[in-house]
Amino acid sequence: MITLTRAKLHLRLAITEEEATAYTDEDAIIQGLINGAYQYAEHYTQATLTTRTKTLVLDGFPAGSDAIELPWSPVTAIESLEYIDPAGNEQSLDAETLRLDTRPIYPLLAPQWGSRWPSTTDEPESVTITATAGEAETPPDVEIAILLLIGHWYENRESVSSGGYQEVPMGVDMLLAPHRIHAVG
Repeated sequence: MITLTRAKLHLRLAITEEEATAYTDEDAIIQGLINGAYQYAEHYTQATLTTRTKTLVLDGFPAGSDAIELPWSPVTAIESLEYIDPAGNEQSLDAETLRLDTRPIYPLLAPQWGSRWPSTTDEPESVTITATAGEAETPPDVEIAILLLIGHWYENRESVSSGGYQEVPMGVDMLLAPHRIHAVG
């Protein structure tokens, strides 16, 4: 993830890392721009660009051993899978009992070969899957796009500037395009 120091250097608020660390007047504003730029990039690409924990809540398991399509890409690990059994007791499945197939764009989670999903209570929100999703490192072209957005938003803090309406720089979408997951339907 782009740090405050890297953003300050990009914005030319400092020349050295020491100067960037010492300059704290606009840290909240710049951090907001970093967060907003990552959110824009993730919305545009439909991919998770920073490593974080995600949670999916389901009303039950699919029939038999059918896979669950996880709505994040990429997924690096399943942290936990908890469910409510038919007696109303909370249970959990160990990661060793699960198969995570990361080959599709959206990873698939299934029980190990030859086993089936357990039964759950007939209530909503009876299954909770917690996973680690996102890139370990921001790809270089995505990082450049995010820095372009930060710079653009820093210089144009209002929706309309005195020079007229200014859109997000064209280069941003071009840099993010190779990482975009296209949805059908």
